[in-house]
Amino acid sequence: MENILFSGAVTFMIIGILAGILFPVLGNAGSFMVVPLLMILTGLPPEIAIPIGLAHLAALIVPAAISQWQAGNVDFKLLLLFLLGLLPGMLLANKVCRLMEGAGWSEILLGLYLLLLVGAVAHRIRPLALLPKPNNRYRKKIVKVLRGLPGKIFLPASMMPVPLIIPVVLGMVFAFTGKLWGPVAAFMVSPFLIVCLDMPVMMAVGTATAANFIGMLAVALGSGFLALPINLQILLWLFLGSSLTVLVLSAFMQRKPYPVPVAAVLVLITSVTLWVLTTSQPGLHLLIQHFSFPVNLLGWFGGVQG
Repeated sequence: MENILFSGAVTFMIIGILAGILFPVLGNAGSFMVVPLLMILTGLPPEIAIPIGLAHLAALIVPAAISQWQAGNVDFKLLLLFLLGLLPGMLLANKVCRLMEGAGWSEILLGLYLLLLVGAVAHRIRPLALLPKPNNRYRKKIVKVLRGLPGKIFLPASMMPVPLIIPVVLGMVFAFTGKLWGPVAAFMVSPFLIVCLDMPVMMAVGTATAANFIGMLAVALGSGFLALPINLQILLWLFLGSSLTVLVLSAFMQRKPYPVPVAAVLVLITSVTLWVLTTSQPGLHLLIQHFSFPVNLLGWFGGVQG
């Protein structure tokens, strides 16, 4: 069936629109849904869906990362140490991925995102206390143990000493979980800095935003998904749908996801990049031309046809 309604470009754009709608409703958890939607609706395997989902969320939080940097809420010394841990984390994850091939990885991944979605909806209906309070005795014990580790380095921006090994290991864990489970890795950085290191909240959130952006982009690029031009086109159609939705919501919602000019710039940049990509490689559109019914892995609507 070849029809514009089942065009690959339109399908990926619709997935991006769904993510854009969920973003202000469920927060970051909404944009995390790109990975399971890609797997379920298009049949893409985890090794393709995960890096595309990581790159999509990285692009979505660019304005937030720039805003935190401009506000002076990014501890660059801590961020650099975090980045040092990304490469060994990715190398370890690559070995684990090879072991998990054909071992029900897709089903486990979809189950994880289903739990995430249920939890995000439940939290919106009845907000839960997600982080322990500063005077929580277990939190105090964790902070004491971690701060007692040797090899401390002073962070001038956060005005606190931190053992050198902690941000490096945090970067390793982020890369490992990001490679295996995708954007859900972004959940861990800010809570860890706040709860386990007792870092000032604004500095922790700003540094975590920058770390999530660079970390997700690094893991996505390290996965080699850009080796196939079609993957970049899928990403651009996804982000075009998301950015258009965010632009519309920002224009009409009282609580705006982004300032309207920022959302408009995202749409413009994505549109121009997509136009340049498709016009510079005339045969590329054939790779994403249509879908076939009904089979291809988990895809209810078939898979991308070459």
